[in-house]
Amino acid sequence: MINEYACRKVALRDTKSCLVCHKPSTTVLYNKSGPDWFYTCDIHLQDNPQFATPVYDKEYENVLTKMKSLKNELNSNAGASGSSWDSWVSKVFIKMDKDADKPKDTDPANTPEPAVRTQAQIQEEYNATLDTLTTLRKKNKMYQLSPQMFESRVQLKKREEMLKEQRRKQEEAYTNTDPDELLTKFSFPQVPNTSTNEDNGNNVNPGSI
Repeated sequence: MINEYACRKVALRDTKSCLVCHKPSTTVLYNKSGPDWFYTCDIHLQDNPQFATPVYDKEYENVLTKMKSLKNELNSNAGASGSSWDSWVSKVFIKMDKDADKPKDTDPANTPEPAVRTQAQIQEEYNATLDTLTTLRKKNKMYQLSPQMFESRVQLKKREEMLKEQRRKQEEAYTNTDPDELLTKFSFPQVPNTSTNEDNGNNVNPGSI
């Protein structure tokens, strides 16, 4: 059985108790490789790695990587804006030295300067990326159980299969048994025959008493 469970919702009439807290729930985790399923509350699927963790797709991972990059860029710009006057002066002189080292025949008009984004632009893109990430988190329906939880489900399925196999063998043995063979193997209790005694009592001549 693969440790992949899809989160599904059932109708209110199909509500059953949660596996964790035993409260009524309409949320089901379903594993088609088992098959295996059980009811759980939505709150148990939120930030609860001891029970289950979400499994996100490639799109989510790409958006998350982009958001981390934007966050680092924001932090870097924030640190640069808060630097000291000496640091700013040093950067100015470094830029002047680089300009002095450029060839004299270079036409500045033909050298495009790299576009520099403002802090507000980076923050706006970061907020939009965060909204996208939040939407993808809400749309996610796949979960992976913790190792301990998944092992308990595997052992439960094994016990169920063993009991099912035992019942199948018992039913098969009973079905294939000849009734005459049962009579020879087992001695069934005999019902006392009281009809003869009753008949004898009814045929007694009253005059002979």
